[in-house]
Amino acid sequence: MEPTLKVALVGAGGIGRHLAHQAKGVPEITIVGLYDADRSVAQSAQQELEIPVYPTLTDLLQDDRVSAVLIATPPFTHFELCSQALQAGKHVFVEKPMALCTADCDALLQHAQQVERCLVVGHVLRLFPLFYQAKRWLDAGVIGRPLAVSIRRTGNERALFMHGWRADVRLSGGLLLDMNVHEFDYLRWLLGTVQVVAAQGIQPFAEPNFVQHWQALFVSPTDALAHIEAGLLDPIGSYQVRIIGEEGTIEHTGFSGAVRYKTRSGDEQTLTPEQIGTPEPYQWELQLFARALLFGEPLPYEEIDGREAVALAEACLRKMGKTLST
Repeated sequence: MEPTLKVALVGAGGIGRHLAHQAKGVPEITIVGLYDADRSVAQSAQQELEIPVYPTLTDLLQDDRVSAVLIATPPFTHFELCSQALQAGKHVFVEKPMALCTADCDALLQHAQQVERCLVVGHVLRLFPLFYQAKRWLDAGVIGRPLAVSIRRTGNERALFMHGWRADVRLSGGLLLDMNVHEFDYLRWLLGTVQVVAAQGIQPFAEPNFVQHWQALFVSPTDALAHIEAGLLDPIGSYQVRIIGEEGTIEHTGFSGAVRYKTRSGDEQTLTPEQIGTPEPYQWELQLFARALLFGEPLPYEEIDGREAVALAEACLRKMGKTLST
């Protein structure tokens, strides 16, 4: 019988419960318990997930059975919780963003290195079928060297950011860090290192108190151009990715629809998520995390990736003349 990774969940809200449900389907993982600072949330999650509740975070971190901690709490808590988990000798899987500034990310990475523990950020976008297949085609050279990338993610989601911790940019990181950190990571996955050339954001409504729609231009060391547009104010909404290469173009529609390529010579292919057939993304990332710790298999992202996505968000905010306090 193969060994399993004993994990505990910190944060039993929506994403925490989703991670727990997915982890239950991973044979390499055993969830031994959960903790949430809100006792009523913890009790509700205990009933739903049938997982024991730790009375305090200290009890969880002192449990010698626990090898790794899944942190699924609001962004402003990530730095402190990751620090405590690493100090207790636990490996850490934390939901994005790693932290709300690169200085805290750097401190966490240094801490993880000192205690020889793994610190991974759940940039799960890479594992959704259309995103994943586009990268496979790009790596296979189907469209040649990438020349330009465009990512557009807009929706009518202002109400989501009007209440609770999401409404305060100092707690959530606002749109760029709480949501679009995914797009920053995906852009880096496609092109590698990129620099922000220009960025501008607007806040037409008083609430939430941060940029509500923005655009930015990037350039890679190979002179590939990239553009991201994102916002909360679009009732129609769309997710669109286009990668133009020397020999053709790849495009896809995000979380549903299809991914396709067409080359200059006329070759083309279209695939749906069902045809791609990759595992459920959240379950897949947890399984890869567990297998990396148990068997030394590769992770879908490196520890530094979480830091670099935050750095791009910070760079865009600087170009806009914004900080997490404005």
